[in-house]
Amino acid sequence: MNTETTREKIVQHAQNLIQTGGYNGFSYRDLAALIGIKTSSIHYYFPQKEDLLLAVIQRYQTNWNEAIQRIDPGLRADDKLRAYVDVHRRAFCGTERICLGTALSAELGSLPGCARRALRDFYAANEAWLVKLLEQGAREGSLRVPGDLHASARALYSALQGSLMGARLFNESERVAELFPAIAA
Repeated sequence: MNTETTREKIVQHAQNLIQTGGYNGFSYRDLAALIGIKTSSIHYYFPQKEDLLLAVIQRYQTNWNEAIQRIDPGLRADDKLRAYVDVHRRAFCGTERICLGTALSAELGSLPGCARRALRDFYAANEAWLVKLLEQGAREGSLRVPGDLHASARALYSALQGSLMGARLFNESERVAELFPAIAA
């Protein structure tokens, strides 16, 4: 088996396990059985579980950055926001997975420091993107932005994460779309 392919498979399957059952919900033994390799092979690439977790977070951050960059910068802010939410909806609705950030935030107390920092960076990057989006929306009048932009971005990101969890719980993807009436101008 190709070395890079094995590493990628380990990270991908670990991400899926975290998104469905949490970081503490799986072991290297579970992961090895899923992939069809020995646990020693996982330890070769990731000596400790926190090494694997950090690789998963970094990969996830990279993928989300790429997804956000694919949103047309020429769109109005409300359309960019719809595209941003739609990226989330397509990724999670109809699956048993939730956002990696949300899954890990629920287990924050048991995460190693390096993973906590990476998780904070992930949230901060999403919130910073939303601040810029809200600034644009306020300028052009396409989004209602009550009060402080940073607080509004944090609230919006939290609402999005919550709607994704509700969509998973009730198997109703329209819960994500219900965000729009609250923010559209």
